[in-house]
Amino acid sequence: MFLIFLLSYTIPLDSPLMENIEYLQIRGLINIPHFRPYEMEWIIPQIDELLVNREQMNENDRKIISSFTPLLTKNQDFSYLLHLNGSYQNTPELYYLFLDYRGGGRLTNSIEYSHGIRCRRSSVIDSLGPKEWKGFQVYFPQGEITFKKNEVAFNIGRRNFLLGFNDDNDLLLSADPRGYDGFSLFFPAGYFEFYNIFSVLDASQNRYLTIHRLGMNLKNFINLGFSEALLFGGTLEPLYLNFLLPYYLTQWGTARDDNVLWCFDVRLRLWNSFLYGELLVDDYMYEDDPYPDKLGYKAGLKTIFFSTLVTKFSYTFVDKWVYTQRHSVNTYERNGVCLGYPLGNDVDNISFSVRFVNKFRLYPGIKIEYTRKGEGSIFLPYEEEGGDWNPPFPSGIVEKKFRMKTGVDYILKYNFYLSIDINKTYWRNYNHEPGNDRSEFSFNLSLWAVF
Repeated sequence: MFLIFLLSYTIPLDSPLMENIEYLQIRGLINIPHFRPYEMEWIIPQIDELLVNREQMNENDRKIISSFTPLLTKNQDFSYLLHLNGSYQNTPELYYLFLDYRGGGRLTNSIEYSHGIRCRRSSVIDSLGPKEWKGFQVYFPQGEITFKKNEVAFNIGRRNFLLGFNDDNDLLLSADPRGYDGFSLFFPAGYFEFYNIFSVLDASQNRYLTIHRLGMNLKNFINLGFSEALLFGGTLEPLYLNFLLPYYLTQWGTARDDNVLWCFDVRLRLWNSFLYGELLVDDYMYEDDPYPDKLGYKAGLKTIFFSTLVTKFSYTFVDKWVYTQRHSVNTYERNGVCLGYPLGNDVDNISFSVRFVNKFRLYPGIKIEYTRKGEGSIFLPYEEEGGDWNPPFPSGIVEKKFRMKTGVDYILKYNFYLSIDINKTYWRNYNHEPGNDRSEFSFNLSLWAVF
């Protein structure tokens, strides 16, 4: 071991480095936590160890590991990570440029800090982003203080979260471009791990989200976890700040009617691959009541064939009325977007992708996905809509979307990444209008610089 590091900041979720981290994870060369974005100090020590033992790996492994060379640092007091990206899309026409800065350092032996700023200039303003000024939008995705004692870490401030093992979304909590404000606790203990997240979603409406998860890791072969999420509004209930208490029982004990969701997750590691799955339980009728079950599930496979073909398959199902709640303040959303699966409820999606990794650092790939979206909405609970409590899935006039993407990524001298892809998308019953069929062709060009 020859590197000295202090890298408490996170890697952006859209960074090209994420593909390389995923490759190493599927190969079983590194082990990373259940939630993202990943902290650099989780990744770099493992990369350091791989560099020492690189002679035992195949050529593709060594090429992937070498892409992390710009991130290695010997500065113990402060370090940073810069991403510069410029992208262009022809249909609909969109171009943007952003600079993403992440930095961190140490205040004392047990206190660290990290922060992040992203400045974006685009032809189209991000409606969910911060207020624009002359076409510029400035995001603050991270800014936190971390208190550490051995393996226990307590964070207070702002950071992003994406739970689960899927690429870009999760049934329980997906990423928000502006991050989540609050605190988090991470406690690994041998075969077990525990974490808690508390976030203020909207201070003006007193809306809060708290999540805790207990996980078990059996020799890096199988990971099992149970998570419980609670979204509540109105008055702040002190018992909800106690992450050791089960939220479902606490809610009933305090005679409140808040939005509680359970999620069971599993990941099974096999040779050069892993299987993963999630079961989301928003509501389940164990009595014979004429009231709908509210369930969702996700299953996926990530594998590498012949040490070159990174292959991924996933299927997601979210039933109607999942994420809804009789009190609108407790709807599982933020700024009009579902906190869990981004497409909301009454939807399913199947996707398949292959990426060819080779020694030339030229990685072609293809992705195909098909989505069906019913007329259900997270803003229309069963208590208001009524009707059939077990409707066909998807319900109403179904919008169907088929998308095929093919492209190539190229790594130039470790610091620079070029991505080119073309997309063809078909819709049937677009926007749930019968016979409104359309198609779209788009070309995307993106250049990254990482320092």
